[in-house]
Amino acid sequence: MKKRYIAFLILIIISIIWWQPLNIGRTEITIPEGSTAQEIAGFLHEDGIVRDQKEFLFWLRISGQEKHLKSGTYTLCKYKNPLFVIGELSDGGYSDISVTIPEGATIRETACILAAQGLVNQDAFVALCARPDFVRAFGIRGKTLEGYLFPDTYSFSRSQNDSQIVAIFVSNFKKHSAHFDIENADSLHRIVILASLVEKEAKFEGERPIIARVFLNRIQQNRPLESCATVLYALKIIDFEKYHEKKQLLERDLRVASPFNTYTNLGLPPGPICSPGERSLAAAVSPADVDYLYFVSMGNGRHHFSLTYKEHIAAKEQYREKN
Repeated sequence: MKKRYIAFLILIIISIIWWQPLNIGRTEITIPEGSTAQEIAGFLHEDGIVRDQKEFLFWLRISGQEKHLKSGTYTLCKYKNPLFVIGELSDGGYSDISVTIPEGATIRETACILAAQGLVNQDAFVALCARPDFVRAFGIRGKTLEGYLFPDTYSFSRSQNDSQIVAIFVSNFKKHSAHFDIENADSLHRIVILASLVEKEAKFEGERPIIARVFLNRIQQNRPLESCATVLYALKIIDFEKYHEKKQLLERDLRVASPFNTYTNLGLPPGPICSPGERSLAAAVSPADVDYLYFVSMGNGRHHFSLTYKEHIAAKEQYREKN
């Protein structure tokens, strides 16, 4: 009888230990945006938060929370019971700082926003995004990660390093670009370049697909794109501090020597000129069915589109004072 009592007591103790979290050290972990359940299980196992990936995934399916785990930064005890971990991840993590990256921001502008919050060193962040091996690790075809730091509102912890922050940006980009049927990384890169021009030129939703088509029509006819946005980007590359607030271009600016100057070079620029949002990506993937070759600002954020050069010149004269 006594032996049965002792065995029963041991069973209860084992059950309590299994079902309750054991505080044998706390670990901070960041779950990136867009992570799959399998990836999350891997992160947790690597950091010693769960003892077995398959066990975690089993209880995740049983709990019905597979699609409810949230990205973010968590401080977790090293649990034996995965249900406690699932509960924490379903409630959401903590973050020190919320940061909004606007559509059309460049890497340098993104770095400025992050640096202002004390999250990164601006120059080091920019340099990291241009490091060839780092860029290749994400499967990106460009020379830098320009265009791939997806504009959105993020929650970051001060404990995250530059690489982790960039990974979250790029993971979010991949999640959104996956909505489109783009066959390979080279095609995606061309789409992102075109979308970045659309992002900088368009202010109204309905104009994005039209502007995308204008650029494609000009490429088809072997005409330079003549996008002022690319010239502004070229100037910022040359001297960001001098040109980062520049809005109006002078005639001499249109002759600046740069592969990004689409007044002096044919075709798309060699890379994106900013990070486009999903609407501009959609416009680049599905441009409007129009024959326009020109557009000019009407001074209110909208554009006048023209088929012929004569009509374009007349429109420029009409809206000159407003611009």
